[in-house]
Amino acid sequence: MNPIAKYQFPPAKNELVAFDRGFPLAAVSILFFVVVIIAGLVLSSQHSTDAANARLVYLAAQARAIESAATGHYQVPVQADLLDYIGVEVNQDAIITVVDENRDATIDHIIYRRGGRVTSYAPGNLEVTKEN
Repeated sequence: MNPIAKYQFPPAKNELVAFDRGFPLAAVSILFFVVVIIAGLVLSSQHSTDAANARLVYLAAQARAIESAATGHYQVPVQADLLDYIGVEVNQDAIITVVDENRDATIDHIIYRRGGRVTSYAPGNLEVTKEN
């Protein structure tokens, strides 16, 4: 391309507009960063969804444990006992383990396995790991 000072009169022939090497490099760099950001957001949303589900399961297990203790025949709640509280979507494709070591109707922690991740939740302690 010619400098703008040469364009006092319309050009006699049409000039093709061409991009230098910097434009494709910048476009590819921007696309790469967009893909990395989107992938990070997807992973973050999955992590926060599992954490929220684990908290919900913990509260449901605690409520079911209190109900069971009130009847006088206490049992540690199992996954099937929690379905009324947590719903089908949280239960779908999940393996839920409720831990009450002292059998005192106070749930120690729960383990929520779903989609290759293991989420362990107790009040004040949330751990997410990949399943082996």
